Amino acid sequence: NMSIQGYPMQMMLDGDRLVVASAIYYWSLDQDDPLREFMSEEVTVSYPGQEEYSYTYTRVQNLVKYTVIDVSDRTAPLVEREIYVEGNYHTARLVDGTVRSVTHLWTYIEGLRTWVYLPEDYWNVESDEERMEIWNESMEETIASNTAIIYDLTLDDFAPHIYEIGSQGLFQHPTSSGDCSEFAASADSAGRGFTTIMTIQMFSDDVDLEVDHITSSWAHVYASQDVMVLAEPANDWWWFWRNSGWDDATNIHIFDISDPSETTYVASGRVDGTVQDQFSLSELNGIIRVATTQDAWGRWWLETEEWTGPTNNVFTLAATECMIPEGCEDETSELVEIGHVGDIAAGERIWSARFVGDRAYLVTFRNMDPLWVIDLSDPTDPEILGELEIPGVSTYIHPIDADTLLTIGIGPGPDGLGLDWSVTQISLFDVSDPTNPVLADALPLSPGYEDENCDEWSCGWSWSYSEATYEHKAFTYWAPEQLLAVPLSTYRYTYDQVEIDGRVYTYSGYEFASTLQLIDVDAENGTLGIHGMVNHSDFYNEDGLSGWWGGSTSIRRSIFMGDYVYAFSTAGASVHRTDNLELMVELELPGYETPETYYYEDDDEEAKVDDGEEDPGEEDQDSATVEG
Repeated sequence: NMSIQGYPMQMMLDGDRLVVASAIYYWSLDQDDPLREFMSEEVTVSYPGQEEYSYTYTRVQNLVKYTVIDVSDRTAPLVEREIYVEGNYHTARLVDGTVRSVTHLWTYIEGLRTWVYLPEDYWNVESDEERMEIWNESMEETIASNTAIIYDLTLDDFAPHIYEIGSQGLFQHPTSSGDCSEFAASADSAGRGFTTIMTIQMFSDDVDLEVDHITSSWAHVYASQDVMVLAEPANDWWWFWRNSGWDDATNIHIFDISDPSETTYVASGRVDGTVQDQFSLSELNGIIRVATTQDAWGRWWLETEEWTGPTNNVFTLAATECMIPEGCEDETSELVEIGHVGDIAAGERIWSARFVGDRAYLVTFRNMDPLWVIDLSDPTDPEILGELEIPGVSTYIHPIDADTLLTIGIGPGPDGLGLDWSVTQISLFDVSDPTNPVLADALPLSPGYEDENCDEWSCGWSWSYSEATYEHKAFTYWAPEQLLAVPLSTYRYTYDQVEIDGRVYTYSGYEFASTLQLIDVDAENGTLGIHGMVNHSDFYNEDGLSGWWGGSTSIRRSIFMGDYVYAFSTAGASVHRTDNLELMVELELPGYETPETYYYEDDDEEAKVDDGEEDPGEEDQDSATVEG
């Protein structure tokens, strides 16, 4: 094994090479790390009414690191390349030795103020008119100061820096090619950050970088084989609030990625509403499809009629082309709306969406879960085909085939209304007739089980949670075996006894349930059933109960390979046969440390004996509590 700097976010494999993406926080760097010299400097500042002081100025505090590892010798992995990008990790893809990375950077600009400095006696001024005059003078001074700072900025001050460790040590790649052609910006966006799309020839002798930056807020990222789509709020949340003239809208940016070695900006456009996630975006035959929820939060500061709740839309967009033979003065394209269906599920908002071929599937929710089927075969005239209302809500939609959807979500509350957040639910939908979608089956999941000390089914395990309800990478469907694997976890605080050197102590603590639920999915007959369970609980309950709660005890990911299912959690990994779930291999992973359990005497409590009854004759028996 080997150590990777930072917190691992993603691992990509190409032959005998791994590329690991990890997140690094500036203040976690070693004091002698050369990155500190590149990323920070000591500055001295003074503000009105304050004494001069010095501090460590950092433009950014987060890095994304890509580590290339040669694993041709599985017993001795070797680091080949280390590249750092300033910002936060979005996503990445490795194809034929080329990594296409998407990161986002919000730069702190030294001296730029979002507040005003007021004289010490400001609040003692009784005259409102005089106080307003002082305020306006301070505001004008702040604006003038900020303007001077902004005019002095260069690209190097706020654009992402890229570093690499070479044979001569750490060095910085150029910020720009010189003509700024790799930078783009929305005409009226309030976003102060940069989304960076970096195309890296990772395995060549000399790294080849192709970089594109676009000013944006934090974006959702979708990619088909040839097109990448970024969807970012048109207005940063802070500037959006109380600005009645700004619309609830999303900027859409598209890039051509048909050449694995290049990323080419194509066009930008805007749609009403907010995008839920990357599954609310799609591209088919050059048409961009977008699902949004409009006015989801009820902008109460607007002077309009009473808020009636959110509504939902599906848009289709296409990039315009220059139609003049001599060419257009402005060669940039615009992404324009060519089709729209709105007023979907008034009063509700989108919880999940999926585009499959010529259809869009939406799940909206308020008290019940409507599934909507929308026809996109004519992108200029999308229309609603069918709707189904069922209890609960689906948070992720996975198409099994053209006629079947498999979903995960939250189970219904009492009487089928609202949500019971303690129940994870799997649902199977038949959409063979798009005008009449049908719920074929639903399966609530629980890690509850009976044990010898419990005469009730749940025994305290009355709730559960699954990462797959909000992270699709934890949802693994294996079509050859029609098996679904999703993590399911819970914990309980309970009491128990332990015997040490012939003496019985009572103690209490946490007990963890860490499982991977395997579900049989019969699309032909429309049924779901429990296939079995992979259990990692013993990795976290080695000493019975734990006196601490924290960290990750859940199974995070699973992989099907042939006749086997692999499960990975923080403390361990396991391999089981898929047919009968026979355990083949189980490993403890290095790096996870179980908190030490110890006991202490409690003189105020009476002792317990083996049969659980009090024994007045044994006055020196002890009670204990587990702590960690």
